[in-house]
Amino acid sequence: MLDPTTSVSAIVLDHSETAAVFSRHKIDYCCRGERSLADVCTTAGLDLQDVLGELETAIARRQPKTVDPRSLSTRDVIVKLIAPHHQFLHRNLPFVQSLATKVARVHGDKEPSLRELSRLVDGLVSSLTVHLEEEEQILFPALLGMSDADPTTMLADMRNEHLAVGAMLAQIRMTAVDFTPPSWACNSYRTLLKELAEIERDTLEHVHIENHVLAPRFMAPAS
Repeated sequence: MLDPTTSVSAIVLDHSETAAVFSRHKIDYCCRGERSLADVCTTAGLDLQDVLGELETAIARRQPKTVDPRSLSTRDVIVKLIAPHHQFLHRNLPFVQSLATKVARVHGDKEPSLRELSRLVDGLVSSLTVHLEEEEQILFPALLGMSDADPTTMLADMRNEHLAVGAMLAQIRMTAVDFTPPSWACNSYRTLLKELAEIERDTLEHVHIENHVLAPRFMAPAS
């Protein structure tokens, strides 16, 4: 049985398959993952026993265990786990941004929230593009000892940027009505929502690794 006093980030580190359960209940396991399971359920108005049951079911149905990121060297965490996530975002962010603009232009009169969604996507893409570049060109080399820079301050800044990105993703999800298309939505509209859901999932996964695997190796855990 899972211990309700365990932090949600620790649960995901031990059982990666539980991330989907937390995401479904809009529980932030990466940027605010230090909170206990009991605490986040109380805050979100969720029944602790019901959530525990879902988590236990996810663990029981898990696929063969993947590598524990905590067992890898810092270089391997960056290259094998984080780099693929960065590459995914580099490929998909421009496409989603242009698709959001198109859908807002075509359907914005019928559904005005699509214009707000497009604006939010623009902000997310802008923030993530700068964030990824700073990590790849400055932070990661410092973590690998390829520069004389002290990564401590940069890691603290990274955590703050992650909080901002998490807030943007939550706002996008709310504006997109949990990525649920209306019955009249065209294929472009449906594709946009599907891609946004995938960007949210991928971003939360890699932010979780950065916050709870990489950062603690160089600085004290966030309180």
